[in-house]
Amino acid sequence: MMGVEMKPTSSKSVLHSERGTALIETIPLLAIFVMLTAFGLGIFGVIHTGVLHSIAARTYSFETYRNRNNLYYFREDGSGLSASSALNYTKKGWRYHAVQNESDSRNRFVATVRPVSFGRPLEAIETSQDEHNSTIFSLPGRNDKVAVNPAWVMVGYGICLNKQCGN
Repeated sequence: MMGVEMKPTSSKSVLHSERGTALIETIPLLAIFVMLTAFGLGIFGVIHTGVLHSIAARTYSFETYRNRNNLYYFREDGSGLSASSALNYTKKGWRYHAVQNESDSRNRFVATVRPVSFGRPLEAIETSQDEHNSTIFSLPGRNDKVAVNPAWVMVGYGICLNKQCGN
């Protein structure tokens, strides 16, 4: 009878044992899954903020337009009733509706900040708002100068009121 000869393993060496190797392989995988989950939740938060701000800005713009034939006046607060206190958009030639940052109490229009990673802070590179506003339009094909953490979300809807809008 032909067969495979098996040698008895009488000496049990720790180096030749494969017990516990699954645990050693699982620990790095758990770390990778936690990191991917944190970034996935962070990116979800950025996209969710953008979608909600888009819905809110669009709703606000249609609410203030509300089938009016003259959009030069802001009538939602009653200021269009008297000409002296009326908020008039004739000089601008356009109206713009956007969502204000929820944590800014200065009543200024600034971008909403969302972290890219959820649950743990990443190293944020300090840049000014002017740097982002001026260099965002002159970026080359591959961005390696302007940081992406934290993500800035700014959504708005506008309408031209006369033919000079955009010039």
